[in-house]
Amino acid sequence: MKSLFLLIALAAQSPAAPVPTAAAEKVYTLDDALRLSLLNDPRVLSAEQDKIIAAEREREARYLFLPEFGVQASATKYNARYPFSLSHDFRNILVFPTGGPWGGNTENLYSGRGYMNMSLFEGGRTVNTLRLAQAARKQANSALESVKLDLAVSVKDVFYRLILAQERMTAAAQYQAVAEELFSSSKLDGWDRIDAEARLAEARSRASEAQHALNLARLSFLKGINIELDTAFSVAGALQTRAVSIDLDKAVLWAMELRPELQSETYRAQMDAITVNLAAARRIPTVFLAGDYELTDEQFPLKKNNWDATIGLRIPFSYDYFTQLRQKRAEQRQGQIKRAELQDRVRLEVRQAHENLEFWQNEWPAREGRYKKVQALYEAMARQGGSPLARLRGLSGLLDLKLSHLTAVSEHLVALARLERAVGRALSQ
Repeated sequence: MKSLFLLIALAAQSPAAPVPTAAAEKVYTLDDALRLSLLNDPRVLSAEQDKIIAAEREREARYLFLPEFGVQASATKYNARYPFSLSHDFRNILVFPTGGPWGGNTENLYSGRGYMNMSLFEGGRTVNTLRLAQAARKQANSALESVKLDLAVSVKDVFYRLILAQERMTAAAQYQAVAEELFSSSKLDGWDRIDAEARLAEARSRASEAQHALNLARLSFLKGINIELDTAFSVAGALQTRAVSIDLDKAVLWAMELRPELQSETYRAQMDAITVNLAAARRIPTVFLAGDYELTDEQFPLKKNNWDATIGLRIPFSYDYFTQLRQKRAEQRQGQIKRAELQDRVRLEVRQAHENLEFWQNEWPAREGRYKKVQALYEAMARQGGSPLARLRGLSGLLDLKLSHLTAVSEHLVALARLERAVGRALSQ
C-alpha cells in the first residue's frame, strides 16, 4: 500500500514527467520549431522565390530607360539573275547579279553593323511599367510576410497540442499504474471487484487512446516544421500562460494598418491604377531615336560604309483601344470591391480571435481554481486513509480536472497566437 500512496501523491502533486529521450533524439523548443519551419516550409520558400522574381522584374523595368546597343555580322552567298534585297533580318541589303551592268564580281557579300535604339517619349509607358514592377515587388514582400504569420500560428498550434498530448499520456499512465497496483494488492470481493475490473479496463483504454493521440500529435509537429517524419525527437516546454489585456478597438486599428494582406491589396490598387494609365497611354504618340553604322562589301577588308541617325514619331491607331481601357477600369473596380470585402473579413477575424482569447482567459483561471480546490481536498482525505476504490475514483476526477485546466491553458496560448495573426503583430504578455 505504500507504493499505492506514493503513486497517488505523485499523480496529484508532481508535474507531468517529460517524455524520455534517447541519446540520438533531438530536443526542440518553440523557438527551434519556428526557426526550422521558416527554413523548411515550401510556402515560405516559394514566396521567397516570388520576391526574387519581382525584384528582377523591377530591375528589368529600370533597364527600359537605357538605350539598346547591339552589333550584327552576316556573310551571304547568293546567285542572282536580277537585283533583289535580303530579308529584314539582314537589313534589306541590296544585292546584284555577278557581272553585267551592275558591276558585281563575286557571289559573296559580307556585312557588319552596330546600332542603337532609344525611346525618347512614350507617354509615360516606361515610367508606369517601372511603377508597376515596384508595386509588384512590394506585393511579393507582403505575401511573404503573410505566409510567415500563417506558419507561426500553425507551428505554435502543433507545438502546444503536442505538449498537451504528452500531459494526457502521462496522466493516463499514472492512472493505469494506480489502478493496476490497486487490483494486484487489494483483496476485493463482490461488487468492489467488478468495479475495480471495470476501472482497470477503462484505465488501459485511456492510456491506449492517449498514446495514439500522442503519436498523431508528434506526426503533426514533424509535418508542421517540415522535417523527416521518422525523426527521433522530444520537445521542451510547459503549458504556462499569463493574462493579457488587449483593447479591441486598438487591435482592429492595428490590423487595418499592419495586416500584410491589406497591404498587398493596397499595392494591388496601385497596380490597377497603373494598368489603367498604361491602357490609356496606348493612343499617345511615341518619339524614338535610332542610329546605325554599317560596313558592307563583297570581300575583306570591308570598305563600303553607311551610317544613319533617325528620329521618328510613331502614332498608334488601335481598334481595341477602348475595349482595353474599359477592361482595365472594370478590373480596377473589381479590386476595390475585393479590398472592401477583405477589410470586413479582417475586422471579423480580429473580433472572433479577441472573443476566443477573452473566453479562455476567463476560463483557465476558473479551471485552475477548481483543480487546486479538489487537489487540496484529495490530499486531506488521502492522509486520513479510506477505501482504495474511493481513492481511485477521487484520483480519476482529480486528473480530469488537471487535464481540463491544462487544456484551457493550451487553448489560451493558441488563442493568443491566432489574435496576433489576426492583428498582424506580436502582442506583449
